[in-house]
Formats: sequence, structure tokens, C-alpha cells
Amino acid sequence: MLTVSVVTGLVVQAVTVIGVHAVVRGEWLRRPGALLLAAAVVFHGVTEVMQALWPDRNVFRTFVDQKLIDDWVLLVSVAIAAYGIGYAAVVARERKKHRPAHTHHDAGLAGLRLPWLLALVIPLLAATWSGNGALQPLAPAQAGLETPERQGIMVDLASGFLVPLIAVTGAVILVRYGIRWVIPVLAVECALLALAGTRAMIVIGCVLTLSAAALHDVKPTRRQVASIVLVAAAFTALISATRSTSGREAFDAGQDGNARLEALTKGAGAIHTERSREAIVNDVVYRFDGNTFGAIILGSLNGHTQPVGLETMSNNLEMQVPSLLSPEKVESRSLEERSEEAYLGLVFGLDQYVDWLPTIFGTVVAYFGPVGLIFLALLLGLAIGSAEAAALRAVTIVRVTFAVGLAQCALLYGSGPQAVITTLRLVLVLAAVLWVVSWLRLSAGRVAASRTASPARRVRPTTPGRTERPQPAWLAGS
Repeated sequence: MLTVSVVTGLVVQAVTVIGVHAVVRGEWLRRPGALLLAAAVVFHGVTEVMQALWPDRNVFRTFVDQKLIDDWVLLVSVAIAAYGIGYAAVVARERKKHRPAHTHHDAGLAGLRLPWLLALVIPLLAATWSGNGALQPLAPAQAGLETPERQGIMVDLASGFLVPLIAVTGAVILVRYGIRWVIPVLAVECALLALAGTRAMIVIGCVLTLSAAALHDVKPTRRQVASIVLVAAAFTALISATRSTSGREAFDAGQDGNARLEALTKGAGAIHTERSREAIVNDVVYRFDGNTFGAIILGSLNGHTQPVGLETMSNNLEMQVPSLLSPEKVESRSLEERSEEAYLGLVFGLDQYVDWLPTIFGTVVAYFGPVGLIFLALLLGLAIGSAEAAALRAVTIVRVTFAVGLAQCALLYGSGPQAVITTLRLVLVLAAVLWVVSWLRLSAGRVAASRTASPARRVRPTTPGRTERPQPAWLAGS
């Protein structure tokens, strides 16, 4: 419902977006900090417009009343403004100190070879096809159940690296062969990621590809952007239709590619039906609702519950220790110690069997309350602005990969801080892997060049005081 409080919050968010747009000069795809702002506005602002257009479709809103939504939208809008101020201040200062980095034909991702990238992507795709790779997320209580199919090295690798690797591969194609290939490239990406049965993967993969290409000054036209939106929307709608006809079980762990493909085909055949259309609209309305979780937390804080401090952040950091160094980190910890969402659900009384959208700000408000949220939002804007500035100062493989990783963190805004911290760890690994791939390419190129180079000509020593006669032109050019 668009109450006075909600509309006031939307105005604050709109003013923040306009201000940041002016500071970044419209370069949203190149700026991970701007993408995070866009994600926050979608989950906390645009979603309220959706609730007004399609009322009584969001199951989340049955857990909270409108008064709490009003209070939360006002608070989170102020936090978004604080984030925008901090981020814009860093971008403006950096623009005065450093000139934008210019690219050349072999800079950044252009130095990667497609065969090497495909060698990294194909095993992850094969694992996903077999049902033991990238999987759809679950509610905390369901994720805590021990399912053999959801465990293993390939599940971990595909869940962490499949989307960014596919995005980087697509960006390399666009950087090398031109933006005219953007629609076919992104259509293939969407089709491959649809096998995992997760809509977010499709959207994130497309945006990351465009973001990485934009860092090399390769940008789509407005007509191409419209086509991209249609392609991504078609595949996300396909997943919703497939879940409506075949259930979420079609993409469960252990379901092989043939079963997934059959379910997707069945969903495509029923996408025009009223049942599928209703499922698509319902998914759009509730899967962007990032306000219910934060509103429940805020209501509990206004009652008797105390903020949790940095307890969950400490757990998040401990869970980032590699399994080789801490093999018992999962078995030795409870679900609440492993999952920040589960911990907050226990403290603030949320249903553990609901797949909430915690969002970054919806989680951070639980740390130190409303005032702490605004202060931490300002610090987040300063931090991501500084990290972005460091990534954009030069176009190298490591810096571009880091920028793409920051963009992925921004697009995972709805999943909360724990997903962002996990992604940052994976980004460092991915940057190192791509650096090694680039180094191998350069080394192979040097070896090939040394083998094909013509032997050095022998120079006849000259006698002091003797003038050499010039060689004929035809001989000199041989």
C-alpha cells in the first residue's frame, strides 16, 4: 500500500538515485557501487509499487502489518540516502584525483583465451547438468538438513564460480568480437544458467557480462538493452512456469539434465496458460520484497529484543576459513552458527522454513539498531566507493575481475552480508585463477615467438677506417 510514509521513502530514494546518477555520469554498469544502490532501491522501493499494483499476492506480507512496513521503509530510505552520500563523495573525490583508465586492444579480459575459459566452465556445467553442481537456494531449516546430493567439491565450485566464469567468458567474446554479438551471447548464457533453476543466476549473469564489457568501453545500444531485458525476462518467466507445472523438485539436487530439460520444455509449453501467468506475477511480486524481513526485525527491536552486535559477523568470517584448514567447521557448528539468516530468525522469532529475503540493510539493522543502520550504511558507501576506485584505476585482468566480483556482491544484495562475504573470498580466488590463465597464454606466446623468430643475421666485422659500401636495396630488404 502506498501510504504517506511509503511515498515519502520512495521520494528520498528517487532523489538519491538522481544524485548518484549525476555523479557517476550515467555509468551504472561500470560502477559496482551504483549497482548496489540500484539493487537496494529495487528491493526496498520498487517492490512497494509492485505491492500496490498487485495486492494480496505476497505471502511475506502475512507476517507483518502495514505500520511496521511504513516505519521500515522510512528508515531504510534514510539508510539508502546515507549510503548514496558516502559513495558519491568518494566517486567525486576520485574523479578529481585520477583520470579514467583507457583501454587498448589487449588490456584486461582481452588477454584471456577462450579455450582456457571453456576448460574451466565446462566441468561446472557438466556437474550442474548432472544435478550435482549449482543448485537453487533453500530456506535455512531445509539447508541445514544433510543431503548428500548438496554436498561435495563440485557443488561448492559450481555454486561459487559457474555464474562469474560464464559471465567473464561472455564478456571476452564481446570485447574481442564486438557488441553485435551481445544478444546471442546472453541468450546462450541464459539457456545454460536456466538448468540450475534459479532466476537470480540468469539476471546476475547477464548484468555481470555487460558490466565486464563496459569496463572495456564495449556498451550495448538502447535497442540492444531492450532486447536483453526481453531475453532475460523470458528465461526467468520460463523458470517460474516450470516450477508451476513441475514443482521446485524439478531442479532439486540429484535431478539430472534430462529431467531438468524435460521440465523446462513442459514449462515452455504451458507458459501461456493462466496458471503459469499467475505464477509468474506472484513470483515477481514476492521475490523482490526486501522490506518484510527488515520490518519484522525493526518491530522486534522496538519491542524487547536487543541488537545482536557483531556476533553473526564473527560467525560469517569464521565460516570463510578454507575446509582444508578447518575440516570440522560445518559439523562442529550449529545451523544458527553457520547461517546468519537462521541466527536472526532464532533471535527475532522468524519462521525458519520460510525462504526470506534478508537483504544487506535488513540484516545490518539487527547489528546495532536503527541509528547503527544509518551509520553503517554511510560506511558501506565509503568502503565500496574506495574499493571501486582501486579497481577502476587500470584495466588489468586482476582489477577487472575484482570489479566484476564487486558487481556480483552488489547484485547479491537481497541475500544479505553473508553471501557478500562468501563472494568476496571467491572473487580473490577467481582473480588468481584468471591471472594464471593469462600468464600461461603469455608464456605460450613467448615460446611460440622464440621458435618462429628468424635467426639473427651475422654482421661482418669492419676494419677501422674502412667505409662499408651500401648494399643494394633488394638485398637490404631480404
